[in-house]
Amino acid sequence: MQLESVIEKGVAGERIDDDEYLLLERAGDLYQLGFLADTIRHRKHPDNLVTYVIDRNINYTDICISACKFCAFFKAPEDGRGYLLSFPELQAKIEETKALGGTQILLQGGLHPGQPLEYYEEMVRFMKTTGIHVHGFSPPEICHFGDLSG
Repeated sequence: MQLESVIEKGVAGERIDDDEYLLLERAGDLYQLGFLADTIRHRKHPDNLVTYVIDRNINYTDICISACKFCAFFKAPEDGRGYLLSFPELQAKIEETKALGGTQILLQGGLHPGQPLEYYEEMVRFMKTTGIHVHGFSPPEICHFGDLSG
């Protein structure tokens, strides 16, 4: 299987299989992948309109009970060095984002054992009063909220 034939297949609108995808990922350079992506975009959206979102990632707490092996971010609840942003701190970060043209916050944090579900509900309600779009919470956080709600 040759890289060029996989690119030609993509340009022609044919589906590629897993092996072909892996070849693109491993052997394709950034310009080839960009060309292919742009070609597919033009086919799907011929009006030539491209949009983007200016957003910011806010980590509202690093206190977490999960202790994922890959995470260098978290602090155990008993550590004492962890943080939980106050609503005024959150507001300041949102205002900084809006001043730079941002319209969305990606909200993520640790699985904080000391905060009830109502805290997260109040945080999102507060954020929405600022006019920012909230793209909130990772799958583990959602599961944690389920545990909190019983």
